[in-house]
Amino acid sequence: MSRCRRNALALMLSLCLLPAIAAADVDPAFNEALQAASDQVAQGDSLGAAIAYERLLADPRLETLEPEPRSEVWVHAAIAAGVQGDEALAERRVQKALEIRPDYAEARLLLAGHQISLNQLDAAADNMIRGIRDSKDTPALTEDQVWYISMHLRKDPARRQALLQGLFDQHWKPDGIEPSWYWVDLAELQVESPQSDRVAATLERVDEPLPLIQLRSDKRFDRFIQRGDARFDPVAAAQRYIDRMRVETMLSPGLNEAAVALANALLITGQAEDVVGMTQSLGEFAAQSRSLPEPEEARPVGMMLNARARAFWQLGRNDEAIQTQELATRMASPGDDTEQKLRLASSYTGLHRPALARQTLRDMGELSVQGEGMTQVILLQAAQQLADDAAQQQARSALAAVRPQAPAYTMLGLVTDHRLDEAAAVLAERLADPLERGSALLELQQLRERPELPGDKDFHASWKQFKARADVIAAAEKVGRIERYALYSE
Repeated sequence: MSRCRRNALALMLSLCLLPAIAAADVDPAFNEALQAASDQVAQGDSLGAAIAYERLLADPRLETLEPEPRSEVWVHAAIAAGVQGDEALAERRVQKALEIRPDYAEARLLLAGHQISLNQLDAAADNMIRGIRDSKDTPALTEDQVWYISMHLRKDPARRQALLQGLFDQHWKPDGIEPSWYWVDLAELQVESPQSDRVAATLERVDEPLPLIQLRSDKRFDRFIQRGDARFDPVAAAQRYIDRMRVETMLSPGLNEAAVALANALLITGQAEDVVGMTQSLGEFAAQSRSLPEPEEARPVGMMLNARARAFWQLGRNDEAIQTQELATRMASPGDDTEQKLRLASSYTGLHRPALARQTLRDMGELSVQGEGMTQVILLQAAQQLADDAAQQQARSALAAVRPQAPAYTMLGLVTDHRLDEAAAVLAERLADPLERGSALLELQQLRERPELPGDKDFHASWKQFKARADVIAAAEKVGRIERYALYSE
């Protein structure tokens, strides 16, 4: 939910696995010098590599290389500059590589990642779309990078569709797991465009329970979904997904995205005891640890601890749940702990500990619009519990400000505030928006709920009243349907 802070340095390090530069018909001594500089980067001698590349880029023999190896030299030199912390120089060198070879996909995606870190999202979107199109292999993009650009393009459906269609055609699967929610977004864009003939192929790669519930709730997809077919049964899909993830975790044991996906799938089906068992050793280790996980392990550690906390919430073991949620926040890397803080603060309001919720949300840094919306909903609930009128008004104003880009949180805030007429008006707008409709319908489905927490009773009563309103039901049934499923929401 925070702005993408993954800097160009980290992105450039990911390119250190580029093949060694091999140039034919060039002075062998120059080739050796190129290889030596590349080896220095790979071995961590960034200062030596930086000095070497300064000489190599000024060497007239560089211009005798063909465009492909010459552009690779400039990218390797950019990596060296990035490792040294000179990102401005690194960016200039990547730009030079693209001047030499405009279809150099890896360099273009590298530039897009750098622009995301600088919040230059329009330029990043253009470079990402073109880089995906020019890629000869599956583009090496993280889910964070794609999420930021996809959210940025929500009001630009043509470019957003180009982004997602390019990823779909290139068989992009971050961490080896099918990104079903992105394909749901793509299907929504396709069904609203002249490319509705592509929807069926897109839906073939959606086989997770909650994405299928969203598709089933939306009448636009009735002609593509056989509702009585087990293929489109969310409960059956949940079991298929669990089976797939069990295989993945056996093939790739340890803390990784497959383990996180398995834990989340088990929670959706209510198998909380299994999640407690599979995370037992992690919980014990994290409780005793006096240091943070390594950077590459921080995210799966945090997500698995989140899953463990959710399992305890489902089981009504609230003391263990909040302790685990606090542990997940403590184990998060500084600057990458936004999601953990939001979960913890929401848990505190659920336990009617508003002062702790406020304290948790201090110094959140720059947030995405969605992160800001969620933060303000939590702060509104905390202010209500504290009877702090000024803070309530501040949260209301902030939620009104995010309405154009994050109407779901504005609606949630209005329900929290018992302003149900206004909430129903926002829902009507969301259902009328082709790209907001699916998520709005999903929120209205009847799913299993964890035991109610004392601080959530007021909100749950308001939400139940909201969903029972005749105008809400009528608006939903005009474009979709509300059904009951024996599954938990995420």
